[in-house]
Formats: sequence, C-alpha cells, structure tokens
Amino acid sequence: MFLTISARAIAYKPLRFILTVIGLAVAIAGLVSLMSFGEGARKAIRRGLESYKPRILIYRGDFFMPTPLVPIEMADSVKKMGVGDVYRLVRIAKPIGFPPRGMAIVIGMDFASKIRFIEDYTLLKGRDLSDSLKREALIGEKVAQTLGYSLGDTVEVGKGKYVVVGIIKSPSGISTNAIVVPVNLLIKDYDFRNILAVSVVPKNLEKTDSIAEVLKEKFPDYQVQTTQEMARLTESMVAIGDIIRFALSAIALFVATVSLFAIMAITVQERTWEFGVLRALGGTRKLIFSLVLAQAILVSLLGWAIGVLLGLVIIKIINAVAYQKLGFEFATLTVRLGLFSLLIAIGIGVAGGFFPALQAVRKSVREAIGRI
Repeated sequence: MFLTISARAIAYKPLRFILTVIGLAVAIAGLVSLMSFGEGARKAIRRGLESYKPRILIYRGDFFMPTPLVPIEMADSVKKMGVGDVYRLVRIAKPIGFPPRGMAIVIGMDFASKIRFIEDYTLLKGRDLSDSLKREALIGEKVAQTLGYSLGDTVEVGKGKYVVVGIIKSPSGISTNAIVVPVNLLIKDYDFRNILAVSVVPKNLEKTDSIAEVLKEKFPDYQVQTTQEMARLTESMVAIGDIIRFALSAIALFVATVSLFAIMAITVQERTWEFGVLRALGGTRKLIFSLVLAQAILVSLLGWAIGVLLGLVIIKIINAVAYQKLGFEFATLTVRLGLFSLLIAIGIGVAGGFFPALQAVRKSVREAIGRI
C-alpha cells in the first residue's frame, strides 16, 4: 500500500523527482567509485598473501617503496641461522615503452634459494628461467602486449639486455606486469650494494612468529615482519584512506540529503489537503507519517539503484585505464560496499523525509482541509 501510494505521488510531479533521483544517483555513484579503491586494495592484499610464499620479511624503511637498503650479505647471515629458506628480493619499477606506455615491476629470481618470491605465475609461452648466469627473462602478459614482445626478443633492464624465454600470467595479477630476471645479474646491472629485503620461509611454518622474534633480536635496526603483520598494517592504512574517501563523498551525500528534504517539504505542503481528507476518512497520524517517509525512502532507493549501476560503469572505466597503463585493476565493487551504500541511501531517505513527515501530521483535520 505504502509503495503504491508513494509511487503515485512521485508520478504526480515526475520531473521534480527525476531530478532528485539523478542527484541521489550521482552522490551514490561517487561514494561507490571512491570507496571501491579501498575494496580493491583489500582484495590486492589478500591476493598478495596468497601469491607470496615468504612468511617473514626483513627490510629497512618502507617495503612498498623499491629502495634497496638491506646489505646483500644479510641473506648469508640469515642462512647461517638455519631458520629456513632465504630469498634475496630486488624489485624495481621500470617504465615500459617510449614514450612510457605503462609501468613494469622488475623482480629478481634468486637461484640460490629453494623458493620463488612470486609462486603463482604460469607460463603462457616458452619456458621458465633455468640458469642464474644466463641473461634470460620472463615477461608478464601485459608487458608483452604493451611492447609487442614475443619469445626471442630482447628486453633492456638497467645496463643489461635479456632474451625473453617465457611469457607469464598470474591469477592474482601480480606477475602480469612483471619482468623476471636472475637476481645476481639484476644486482650487477644496477651496481647495487643493497637489496630491498631478505625473505624467509621457516622450515616449520607454525614457528613463524617465534622465528620472527629471534630475527628482530638479531637485527634490531631493521624491520622484521611476518606477512600477516604486514597485512594488518596495510589494512589499517587502507582504513584511513577509506575515512578520507568517505569524507569526500559526504559532501555530495549531504547535498543530496538537503535536496531530498527540500523536495519532500514542498510535496508535503502541496498535499496538505490530501492528508486532511485521508485523516477525515479515518486515516491515522501514523499512516500519514509512514506514507511520507516511505515516499522519501523510495526516492532514495531509486537513486541508490541507478547510482550503483553508474558507479559500476565508472569502476569499469577506471580499471580499463589502470590495466592499460599499469597491468592490473585496483577498484572493485564488493557485496559489502553495495550493502554499505544501500544503508547510506536508506539513511538519506530517512533524514530527508523525517521532518517533512512530522510536518504532515502536525496539522489538525480542520487546518488541513481548510487549505483547499
């Protein structure tokens, strides 16, 4: 009953409510598209934990900035402790193409270790690297597409040139934009005296936390973190970003709420006589209040539905550009984000319709009918 009467009320002044719905849709689309970056970051964190085999990282400074600050010799010191398999990590950001058409991540494969830092890639063409002294490279599917490379072509990394022997892809997207070469040659090409990090896979994974504590005591001047600790730290950083993104969205949401409030207030004034007649026929104040509030919520739900669809289109465009330039997608619309935006939309409907609904029930039947 409420929805039928509310829908008829909306149809009575269609242009007014169409414009209101559009305003709500734009606000919800902005919220969804901005917050999708945080959801995408969380998804990337989960992918990273699934894709990275190392459980402990030893580094200095910021791990996410490719600045090598750990002495190369540290890997040997950790190996002598017998805590598990050790990997020397070197990771470099490299523009691809001229003029640059994207960004690749150069990763060194450590043949001295039994582990691969990224273990989830599969070969599309060619073969894997087999020798730490051969100047051979694996390139991600996106790098190959951007540069038009195929097996046997040469890719330049630093001062070195490497023959492409394999093209790889990754379900997580991490390897899609990668160039993988032997780590010792990568260090030589860039004249590095340091590496980005030393990665460790304990022999007994159940002892990961205790081994991390031992390494913290051994190397007090360095950051020693398990991948779970890094995930929690990154999650907190994403949460801070969510607050900032929501604050930006809140401006548009506030304007949408005020607009809905204004439209509902005007509508209540125009329908005062109608409410008076309804009261004279036996309608209660609660019924009138519910009708007005239902109308406001219905308008906001229509705005939410259109806004989510518009936000999804925006996310698709953002991801298409990101994949073209960077080789991965970093925005996603999750069920959690959809439900969150739905609650926001319902809140806008309640906020925009509550006081006009109170206004509708305050007048007596005589006052309301007397306005004819």
